[in-house]
Amino acid sequence: MTDKQKILSCGDVEGHFKFLFTKIENINKKNGPFDFLLCVGNFFGENNIELEPYKNGMRNISVPTYIIGPNRETDLQYYPDIDGYEICQNLTYLGRRGLYIATSGLKIAYISGIENNTTESKAICFQKNDVISIKNSCLKGQPSFRGIDILLSSPWPKGITDLDPNKPDIKFQGSELIAWLAAQIKPRYHISALENIHYERPPYRNHSQDESGIEIATRFIALGSVGNNEKKKWLYALNLTPIDRIRLSELVMKTTDETSSPYSKYLLHDEPVETKTTQFFYDMEFKSNKRSKNSDYSYKKLKTEFDQTKCWFCLSSPEVSKHLVIAVGTEVYVALARGGLVEDHMLISPITHHQSLSVLPPNILKEMKLYKEAITKYFASKNRVPVFFERNYKTSHCQLQAVPIHKNQSSVVKEMFEEIAECNNFKIDELPHHTDLQQIAKPGILYFYVELPDGQSLYYRIKKDFPLHFGREVLACDRILDVNHRSDWRDCQLDKNEESELAKKIRTQFKPYDIDN
Repeated sequence: MTDKQKILSCGDVEGHFKFLFTKIENINKKNGPFDFLLCVGNFFGENNIELEPYKNGMRNISVPTYIIGPNRETDLQYYPDIDGYEICQNLTYLGRRGLYIATSGLKIAYISGIENNTTESKAICFQKNDVISIKNSCLKGQPSFRGIDILLSSPWPKGITDLDPNKPDIKFQGSELIAWLAAQIKPRYHISALENIHYERPPYRNHSQDESGIEIATRFIALGSVGNNEKKKWLYALNLTPIDRIRLSELVMKTTDETSSPYSKYLLHDEPVETKTTQFFYDMEFKSNKRSKNSDYSYKKLKTEFDQTKCWFCLSSPEVSKHLVIAVGTEVYVALARGGLVEDHMLISPITHHQSLSVLPPNILKEMKLYKEAITKYFASKNRVPVFFERNYKTSHCQLQAVPIHKNQSSVVKEMFEEIAECNNFKIDELPHHTDLQQIAKPGILYFYVELPDGQSLYYRIKKDFPLHFGREVLACDRILDVNHRSDWRDCQLDKNEESELAKKIRTQFKPYDIDN
């Protein structure tokens, strides 16, 4: 067994079992095998007849599937009273609350139902003692507790959209107790449903009891209902090394789109604190004592100024990974991509701070073009051609990615970008010949842009959600690089010494093509 665990998670199933398990079977055949399917939200629906063929053995569930408990009183009848009960082969009810540790060491905390209130039956509700129990299970025998891998809860945590720079205008029923639990057990991924909304929050850095402590980041993911008509994303794939088997230096690594925790440090109290919602869930450092009609004033004020010393890609910043730099020009530098698709996957970035290609001044664009030509010649020496792409979405500094593919694969690149875009429910268009990116992407516009080996360019204006690893996912597919397991950079990082050795090797190979030569 490898350390990596391939995991699928889905939102509310609502009784659409045949659709779900058929889809999972196809995905498992193409990209599996997957170790788990984790279901949050309402698993059962008004009509659950589609589950019968799986119960009587006429149909098979291809991936071990785990569900959590009911959120509606009408669904109570479908759940057993026993935790860890196998409803049928490969379909297991985890239980009301707890911590499931897989044989690989993967840690999955879960809580069933909704937060207790005066109108709901206690049978479908969790209370203060439930979240405390889960916390104790996670921390028991862990003097150096890092966190857990996944937290499953059907309701969203209250306040989760706070401090998201692109805070969506959505309404949801958030739980105070789940927010407290998430702050306490620090999941790497927190997955919820119930709202039929797809929302992926930028990763947030968890609070530490000790200000000098190092804490991991959490990624919150809300999923839509299975097969919803609005085509909201309802299925999410993860490729995780269990938290206790990964280097701490990799675990706490920062990302450019990271934010502070949306939760107040009040949530680090040993037990949930009874206090007003507006005080309990807003970080007190970001709120003035007097509430006004512009209650987000403090946060907006903080957003207006960008501290370049904290940018991961400004070359003068202490945060930049200088050991990955391959070449430095007057206005532009080239570096290896961290967790690259291939070993000489490169980034071209301006030395000073600029948001995107669409706002670069002419002198920087000119030098960037020279480096693109140099990289093209370098790849050509190895019978490869470059694909250049940029995602101006949830990034703070311009990064033009340069990925080499074999020249024989260049003919399918456009087709695969279009096909995988369609799978993600958007259409990527070819730009007219001689059209300049800056003509169509005005300052402030979010977009994805790619330059193909044959000189064509593709463009998509991002309006709402966008898959962060789209460019990598396309190039990693089996028809191009055939490295699907590397589509997420976090799953293929090297340690610093290994990165330094690789950069030294590529630096030497690239030197004859550097624009200064």
